[in-house]
Amino acid sequence: MQELPLIPGFLARYIERWAVKRLPDTDYQATIVRQRLYILPTRQGLLFTTVLGTILLGAINYENSLTYMLCFLFASIGFLGMIYTHQNLNHLRLGAASAKAVFAGQAAQFPLSISSVKQHSHYNIRIQCKATDAICAHLEDTETESLLMLPVTTKRRGYIQLGRIKIYTEFPFGLFHAWCWVELNAQAVVYPEPDAHPPQYTHGGRQHGHQMTQQEGYDDFAGIRKYRKGDAPNHLAWKAIARTGDLQTKQFYAEAADEIWLDWHQLADDMDVEKRLSVLCRWILDADKQGIKFGLIIPGKNISPGTGRQHRHVCLKALALFGIEA
Repeated sequence: MQELPLIPGFLARYIERWAVKRLPDTDYQATIVRQRLYILPTRQGLLFTTVLGTILLGAINYENSLTYMLCFLFASIGFLGMIYTHQNLNHLRLGAASAKAVFAGQAAQFPLSISSVKQHSHYNIRIQCKATDAICAHLEDTETESLLMLPVTTKRRGYIQLGRIKIYTEFPFGLFHAWCWVELNAQAVVYPEPDAHPPQYTHGGRQHGHQMTQQEGYDDFAGIRKYRKGDAPNHLAWKAIARTGDLQTKQFYAEAADEIWLDWHQLADDMDVEKRLSVLCRWILDADKQGIKFGLIIPGKNISPGTGRQHRHVCLKALALFGIEA
């Protein structure tokens, strides 16, 4: 995360811990107020102050009124810059929503909304979460809201919280660094990382692994059956639905084949938990890609066979939260 200017790392961490104690309770929205805004000069600001001091010493030494005027003019510009930098963050409202599920190692994209309580313009606003690059946002006074995505790197499966983020700006002159810490209540599910080379899966004499082969006759029409929850929308038999008024689904030969179970206990006994979850994750993705109806068996949970995006999410989420949920 962006360090505080001209402040040693250990002191910056102490300031952050002190400031976090003053944060309001975590919510989906937060409004920045001046009581929780902080501002410090940047290196450029310190250099600017040094130059002003040198000009002032010259004016005093030579008793030159024009030099005094130049010094006071630049000082006034500096003070105005400080006020504008501070006000550029004041009265900003931030909102967050939960991100879509991702696999471990990918970046979760959290939707953020920025709006102004006072309907003022806010320029060059930087938003950053720990261990990620800052994103930039602008808000014109004619805009009611600005939407952007904040990437947060994931390392392990389970839930990831958006947590504390830093909002800062150095607009307009870069002489001052104004910032605020905000905690927003948003989270995302992180699936296990799919195994790149999983062991083969055996079912009914057919082998399925990382290169799980498509069953013969998958594209051949096998008939129509009643709709079941989880059936792919593109398999709906619209002509039959229009004729009978009942939801019906086209069936193909591959779907008519026996369903498969992706079973935790079929993996080697010496395989650790994370490796098992990674392999099962890959099997789920392969089966879903090929339209195979599959169920999942893991310790403490059995998920009935099904197909479709929602069924895949339920299975992957069960892997993501294995051993984590109470």
